[in-house]
Order: sequence, then structure tokens, then C-alpha cells
Amino acid sequence: MISSHEAIRLAKAGQISSQELLKLLVEGKVDVPASDLPEIEDGVITGWKPATLAKADGSQWLVAFTARELASAFMDQDPDYGFYVNVDMHWVLLRALPPDHGIVFNVGSPEQLEWNAAGLAKYKKDVLGWE
Repeated sequence: MISSHEAIRLAKAGQISSQELLKLLVEGKVDVPASDLPEIEDGVITGWKPATLAKADGSQWLVAFTARELASAFMDQDPDYGFYVNVDMHWVLLRALPPDHGIVFNVGSPEQLEWNAAGLAKYKKDVLGWE
């Protein structure tokens, strides 16, 4: 199976479709920098403080990485985030991401990819069957 990181590279090179990219991202895992260790009950994350960014237009973005070394480099530059949480993207989309947030993958790297809140909502409804 193609990793999420490789999927982004392949999509940027035009070697896989955007639909295939999104499918691979949703099926994969990401590292999300966090300011504290997550709260876990019965093996389930019940609370966390993930890294987020805001754009000048007011949009909010969860920061996620498809390669651990990129997450580490981000954390080296921002000491507010001393941990990263390795999570299933499916969980992030369906359980953890506020509806007004997009996801920025691999911020500051050549593999940076943005998936805005509207696109996420459409994907969740049209592909995953979630409202």
C-alpha cells in the first residue's frame, strides 16, 4: 500500500488522481503535534491540544504530518508543541476535527497540502456518508 506521504508526492507529480490521494490519506495515519499528552480513557483519546494555524482570512487549520521527521522539524521550531500524536486520519475526520477546520499536511515542506473545511465536509458527506 502507498503511504500517505508518498501519495502526496505522487499526486503532486500527476501520477495519481486527487480522488486516490484523498482515499489514501483517509486510510492512513498522521502525526499531529500537540502541546500536551492526550487524555486517554479505555484506549480512546478523549481530549487533546493539537497544533492549529489560522490564516488571515480567519480560516482554521489542524496541523498534521505524513512523515515523522517533518513533525519533528515543526516541533523544533515551535517549542509550544512538545509531543506528537500518531492517529488514524479516519478518526481525525469523523471524531476529532471541528467542522470549521481544514487540515494542512506537512506545513512548510515541499509536500505541503491543504484540505479546507468545505472540502472535508463534502468528502465526509459524499464519500464517507457522514453529515
